Amino acid sequence: MSSNISKRASQAQEFHDIAKKKADAGDFAYKLAARSFESHLDELSQIELTSKVSPAFEMLDFRIKAEHLKTGNAPLDLVAKLTNAIRTTIGHAALRLMKGGINRKRIPKYLFQDLDLRLEGILPGSSRFIISAAANRDLFDDGLSKGAIERVFSVLSSLGQGEEFLNSVNDLGPSSAKSLRELLKLMRLHNAEAELTWKYSGEEVRKWEGSKEDIESVTSALEVTEIVEQEKILLRGTIELLSKRERIELRVDEDKLIKVLYPKSALPMVSELHLEQEVTLYCQVTETENPLTNESSIFYELLEIR
Repeated sequence: MSSNISKRASQAQEFHDIAKKKADAGDFAYKLAARSFESHLDELSQIELTSKVSPAFEMLDFRIKAEHLKTGNAPLDLVAKLTNAIRTTIGHAALRLMKGGINRKRIPKYLFQDLDLRLEGILPGSSRFIISAAANRDLFDDGLSKGAIERVFSVLSSLGQGEEFLNSVNDLGPSSAKSLRELLKLMRLHNAEAELTWKYSGEEVRKWEGSKEDIESVTSALEVTEIVEQEKILLRGTIELLSKRERIELRVDEDKLIKVLYPKSALPMVSELHLEQEVTLYCQVTETENPLTNESSIFYELLEIR
């Protein structure tokens, strides 16, 4: 525990022990006091979860702000639907990150085992759900959970508008986008605002404060936006950029530079390439369209190197 919370817990434990002795002797007032201190100790233990500093975990603090949730308890139906939506959103985002493609529907069991998503606790302050995911970051500070969570935050922060939204929803993939939409619709159903904070090693990585208007904006965009497969083509050109972050930039002629995405599973194949190399890439072409803004973008995803 942090020093401040540890001090408060130590004081509460001391008072609890005193009250417990007198309660055991038959004093009803101290019996009530002992129960109160037990509850306070449990609350301090839960609060400590929000500042968990272990590098083994990515920590998500999901706060739902609504009048009927201020007491800190939450309907079981809400807890079940919310945790399942978060699980499938991150799971499908991780699958898209690892394997690519837009038509994958089933998340393999091993992938959920790698993510190791857990509900650590529910705290008061409207209702706050503390969720952890296994970090397993590599020497480059990259990891499966980190990449999946980043993609979710990118969609939320775009507020459903512009090129940023089209890029981020394409990275997220249609299955994860559908689960995220259901999560936001749940917030809308409860007439709630949302606050999502992501921490790693005790430090805040990203935070999204979603007003009712923000939730409506992203939800509406996700409801109508489509990612459609167009065709498979061969791209011939010179590599101008190689990124470990699933990006290749290919110069196909003097005036045209194409960004090609690739899944993590293709990294061993991509790592054999080098800058200024002339290559032929077999790619899947998809179009992401947002009818609300009449915007669309074309994306290229690597299938194989010819």
